[in-house]
Amino acid sequence: MRGADALVRALDKEGVEYISGFSGGGLAPLWEPLRVSGKIQAFATRHERIGVEVADGYARATGKVGVAMTGTGPGATNTLTGIAGAYADNVPVLLLMGQHPLGSMGREIQQEVPSSIFDNFVKWKGTMTRVEDIPGILRRAFTTLRSGSPGPVVLEMPQDVLSATAPDEALYYEPVGPGRRAAADPRDIERAAEILVNAQFPIMNVGGGVLWAEASEEARELAELLSMPVASTLVGKGAFPENHPLSLGGGVYPRSRFASGQAIHINRKADAVLAVGNSFRLPNATDGRPIPSHVKLIHINADPGDLNKIYQADVPILADAKLALRDLIDAVRDRMGPRRGGIKEAVVAEIAQARAKWLGEFTPAFTDQSAPTNGYRVIYDLMQVADPDRTIAIHDAGGSRGYLSPFWVATKPRNYIGMGGMAAMGWSMGAAIGAKLGRPDHLVFHLLGDASFGMTGMEVETAVRMGIPTLTIIVNNGGAGGALMTMDRPNMAPPSMSVLGGNFTLVARGLGAHAERVEQPGDLKPAFRRAIDATESGTAAVVEVMIKPMATPQLPEDWGL
Repeated sequence: MRGADALVRALDKEGVEYISGFSGGGLAPLWEPLRVSGKIQAFATRHERIGVEVADGYARATGKVGVAMTGTGPGATNTLTGIAGAYADNVPVLLLMGQHPLGSMGREIQQEVPSSIFDNFVKWKGTMTRVEDIPGILRRAFTTLRSGSPGPVVLEMPQDVLSATAPDEALYYEPVGPGRRAAADPRDIERAAEILVNAQFPIMNVGGGVLWAEASEEARELAELLSMPVASTLVGKGAFPENHPLSLGGGVYPRSRFASGQAIHINRKADAVLAVGNSFRLPNATDGRPIPSHVKLIHINADPGDLNKIYQADVPILADAKLALRDLIDAVRDRMGPRRGGIKEAVVAEIAQARAKWLGEFTPAFTDQSAPTNGYRVIYDLMQVADPDRTIAIHDAGGSRGYLSPFWVATKPRNYIGMGGMAAMGWSMGAAIGAKLGRPDHLVFHLLGDASFGMTGMEVETAVRMGIPTLTIIVNNGGAGGALMTMDRPNMAPPSMSVLGGNFTLVARGLGAHAERVEQPGDLKPAFRRAIDATESGTAAVVEVMIKPMATPQLPEDWGL
């Protein structure tokens, strides 16, 4: 058997469905086994970076490993941004990197790029140096991808190793199965339970680790047991249902960007914080302000590098979120007894009052009748049209994140896909395609600005060509949002760096999508309905909305709450 045949068979056994990327040097040995594979579909994106971001979106939407491929040289360097984004947000993406033959490596031949370019952005990287190594490398790769805190893996595949042969028994492969999860130290669980039961106002923060551990039910059960308000990170949004009476939406302790008004209000009252599966990344997850001495912090994370990184925890717990929360629930119940616990009406009422006050401040923007409209009105009207239980919402970098993330109500795990660690412009184009591949029964929309669309918008053709009916919503303010509002200042970017142009509706039509441009706010809902109908009939859709440059929520102090 050839190494390439063994590789594809192993991927097949591990349940890989799609491999996205672009044809390039070093990948030729894979084409024959991929052609005969009955389960794996390989397809081209318009750029290698997007191939990785398709795999990223697929992984976030399904909880499975996303797989991408790239050739040598510039193909590999093009993927670095996508891999860095997956690494920053702890997403299990496997990148298959084609490479020159072993004998040619290190000789500075044309398009030679070593896999070491990924060293700072992967959970693990492996190089196939002998054909017999392939099963072992793949076992290690999938074990790494599925165990502990997720992250990307890069496999460097020299072309001569893929083309070499070995006896079938030497290349036999058995799937590694689900990932391995670490349980918490029982002493840590007891200490944490003692703090939570004795706290006057405990709160919970959930991050992406809750999603990857599939611990949403445990988070809900513990929150209801202790009547703990729950806030999420950008990456963890949806891990706790935001239509739940204890939900604070976004805004983890002590202060974070894009936080909701109710989170800001409740955080001021907390005397114990249970942070689960989040890393307190600066500046989005926290602005770095100190935690008051009277507030106890319990931090559960599967990655030891995230514990005590920004804040020293009173109880740091190295463990899988699901296993730790289950143990913590049992320990809390033991202390509370059978007749205590449950949701407190006073807590729910206080959250509801703060939420109403906060949303009230934004109501003028939500209902603004002037043209061009604003990004908040775009989201407000879309929420009236789409079914949140059957919709996956995805934001992009910059203004689109500020418009969408605080206000979209994520009702189920993985029905919202947020990125925050790297925030590459245009990321959502590939992520939406990957999410729709993994969850074809849901409406998948992504919101991005015209500057971001300019970087990756050709992927509309990928969605059209592959029959992946995503909904792209472009908020077009005629340039780079923040820069437009400051370009007249002598110390800021000038108009030549801020003002952009283009009619992207015409571009999208040329690429084969249903597309229309909206210039009046009253036309938003009808346009969204037509676009959703198009996706339901199997056609990718683009709605370009002309908006005015407008500030997005940045710091809680700006809201006057």
